[in-house]
Amino acid sequence: MWKRARWHECASELEQVTQHFRRAYWGIRSKSWPRHPDDEREMVATSIEGVQILRALALAVRSEQDFDLIPPEQSIVGALKKRNATKSDAETTKRNHGYSAMLKLPDFEPLKLRQALNKIAHADPTTADYYVAPTDQAHDLLLFGENRGDQWFAVLSLLELIRVVRALPDARM
Repeated sequence: MWKRARWHECASELEQVTQHFRRAYWGIRSKSWPRHPDDEREMVATSIEGVQILRALALAVRSEQDFDLIPPEQSIVGALKKRNATKSDAETTKRNHGYSAMLKLPDFEPLKLRQALNKIAHADPTTADYYVAPTDQAHDLLLFGENRGDQWFAVLSLLELIRVVRALPDARM
């Protein structure tokens, strides 16, 4: 189990995890398809670690926000479709190369930090997916869930989330 004391340490660790995941995704060992088994193992291991960090951050930052211990943060960290989400939304995200393109679609709205933290906490883990760009410019988490009978879909930029957490006043976990 990891041990970190501060939010900025979490952000730095999450950044390292996403870098390792992206390198494994693009095949650091074989540079060919199918992916080398060691790259596959690296992707699984870093995914598990990344989820742990994200959940810890989501709970810690939300708690501080709930009690007005940190200023409200309005930065956009993704795109959200509040209703009628389907699996095809994930495929559309991948075809369009990530969250920023989704913001241009009519059913999507900006996903701000607070909403993103809620989506991390309430997402259906069996339907989560990801998008990784060929460059280091995009690594998005694709989340599905339900709110009062409405199926939602969130595209969360891990790179933007890291940037926003680092901009927050640092706090103990």
